[in-house]
Amino acid sequence: MKLVIVMLALLLVSPVIRADFACPDGTTASCLKEGDLICPNSTKCVTEDAICVDKHSCGGSDNFVCESDYDEMQGNYKRAVQEHNVLASENEDLRKVRLERKNCVINAASLKDAIRCVR
Repeated sequence: MKLVIVMLALLLVSPVIRADFACPDGTTASCLKEGDLICPNSTKCVTEDAICVDKHSCGGSDNFVCESDYDEMQGNYKRAVQEHNVLASENEDLRKVRLERKNCVINAASLKDAIRCVR
């Protein structure tokens, strides 16, 4: 008898305990795993290693970049700057040599002296 009363009580109480799950209008339900991110349509989900950059710095609509890609780009930039500095220094040295030769030729007293200036 006791068992019947407990069973009857559970049957009557269970619909009250059970709550219906409902989503607000215009939304849908979703089952998530641990670690899943929830991002509204107005935002972007990015990985934890992403770096946020200024909205207009890259000229595109993607305003996030992975740290490894950022590091690679930064390394390429530094190498390009170093190459530019080497080339600029070499160019300056060549200009000095050219100016010295030009002045030597202009001030030469004879053709032989002028030829010596450029050799």
